[in-house]
Amino acid sequence: MTEDRAVVFGRDAAAYERSRPGYPAEAISHLTGLVDARRVVEIGAGTGKATQDVARAGLDLTCLEPSAEMAALLEAKRLPGVRVAVTTFEDWEVGPGTFDLVYAAQSWHWVDRSTGYDKARSALVDGGALALMWNIQADRYQFEGVYSEHAPELVHEEDERVALRDSHDWREDLREAGFTDLDRFTHHWSEQLTAARYRSLYSTYSDHVMLPEPARSRLLDGLERAVAEAGGSTMVAYRTEVFSGRV
Repeated sequence: MTEDRAVVFGRDAAAYERSRPGYPAEAISHLTGLVDARRVVEIGAGTGKATQDVARAGLDLTCLEPSAEMAALLEAKRLPGVRVAVTTFEDWEVGPGTFDLVYAAQSWHWVDRSTGYDKARSALVDGGALALMWNIQADRYQFEGVYSEHAPELVHEEDERVALRDSHDWREDLREAGFTDLDRFTHHWSEQLTAARYRSLYSTYSDHVMLPEPARSRLLDGLERAVAEAGGSTMVAYRTEVFSGRV
């Protein structure tokens, strides 16, 4: 059976923690300001890239993460008010009307859409909110020649979940699921990465993780070399999106 891309990130949780960017303060402020929240659940918390900032708001935060390796790194941060459960959102048991805010950072596109919205609605109190947040890279395949040589199949994304992440207006789904007060927040930002940091970042992307060896190493070597030859560093541009709705 082919391993699902949704659960491969734990293969190298340390690289994910080291290399993936956090979220801009503007997005975190928008997220935590959506409702007067006390009880919050995060779906697919990973190593805590969003958790560590959300936790500063003094919330009672339950984090769901299916990868035991990633959950262990999150727990090791000992963030105040944070509890971690090693489970998927789909398998998690929750009583109705339990939380003020349910949010997902870089993970909702992996959630089963046929059940996820209904479960989130059920978990929320009246007036509670569901928020879906992503960091989306502006030009993920900027070194096209490297991909053409080592992994041309990656440039043509065939996983619908990933395609939705990059281009979908999630307010439509929220509306169809019965959410109201729909909102979309967008913030543009960028960071300069050295060749080594660029390689490390790309080693955490699910499609790159799942490449068989030696193709994976050759691709990552090629990306690192391309950045080195371009002056030793490259600018990576992002937009952070937060889609939300209330019950």
